[in-house]
Amino acid sequence: MKEDKMQNREILDADSTESIDEKLKSDKKKYVVRILILIVLNTILFGLLIKGQRSMTDNFMSALIANLIGFNIIGFMLGVIVALFPFKGLSYKKRYLRASLLTILTLQIIMTIGLILIGLMTLMGWY
Repeated sequence: MKEDKMQNREILDADSTESIDEKLKSDKKKYVVRILILIVLNTILFGLLIKGQRSMTDNFMSALIANLIGFNIIGFMLGVIVALFPFKGLSYKKRYLRASLLTILTLQIIMTIGLILIGLMTLMGWY
């Protein structure tokens, strides 16, 4: 009788592990799609809204490099720290990728909010 309970518990643990892995994969895809959308949006908004002595092409290139390389490097570096927080008993490797993607997504969202505020300031004539 005790063996039956142990087998049932192992089966349940295996099912929950598979469902967590599947959920992590689907979440990873959602995060990557959202990040890519925000990268495109931020690059376009930065090129159009930021004024200065540089040309619009230079602004687009700067934004593209910052969005594709800079924010991703910062996100993966901060992901090391964020992944230290426990999450559903996952291994550090699984938490690290999730934490890094969430950090990159957060950085992109902050950039988008900032650019929207600059756009509103431009409309009001304050920038």
